[in-house]
Amino acid sequence: KPASMASLDSDDHAAANSAAGSGFWTLRYYQPLFDVDTVQVLMRIKGSMLPRPRGFFFDLISQTPDLWGPFWISTTLIFAVAITGNLASYYAYLGPAGKWSYNFNHLTLAGSVVYSYVTVLPILLWLLLRYYDASKRLIDLICIYGYSLGIFIPISVLCVLNSDILRWFLILVGGSVSGLFLLSNLHAHLSDCFPYGEGDAKRKTVVVLGGMAGCHILLMFLFKMFFFHYTE
Repeated sequence: KPASMASLDSDDHAAANSAAGSGFWTLRYYQPLFDVDTVQVLMRIKGSMLPRPRGFFFDLISQTPDLWGPFWISTTLIFAVAITGNLASYYAYLGPAGKWSYNFNHLTLAGSVVYSYVTVLPILLWLLLRYYDASKRLIDLICIYGYSLGIFIPISVLCVLNSDILRWFLILVGGSVSGLFLLSNLHAHLSDCFPYGEGDAKRKTVVVLGGMAGCHILLMFLFKMFFFHYTE
């Protein structure tokens, strides 16, 4: 083997061993989860807004799941919802007799809701899947939940428009696309894990997907009622 190739192999093995030997409390342990480029992130955002069957997204991230996209999508959504929610209230109360003030609680509430959705729910789902012997990597679940929120960023901007009917429509459309993305990918995973046609498998599938759908509907309701409930 050429000396240059041997040197490259040696460097690769050394890097792999160094990463493997890093504890979860070190930055080196999490570095691969942020090692993505703009093209990959944009492709994953596009994939989350154009749901495909048979767990397409899990196949897309199987080799390189990331936390970079979910973190920035969640953080951007938090500020977008807080800002546009206040703008919506401003336009709703704008008038000669209106008195308006900025609601700083929007930012705190948005942070609590969004960060909980992309961390707590994936952890609970991961534990449930392990209990049902249909386990999935926790990083994959956090990744898909983070990217599922991407569509709500442009929708939050459009919700500034002073029409309550339009806001309901936008949130329902965004929630439907996002929910379909989540459920279709998890359904494909469960179909691969559970024998087809068994009653117990169907029950487990209903519990998992029903719980996910319920939490997603709750998220849509929170967005509408706490940030965009103003009427013209």
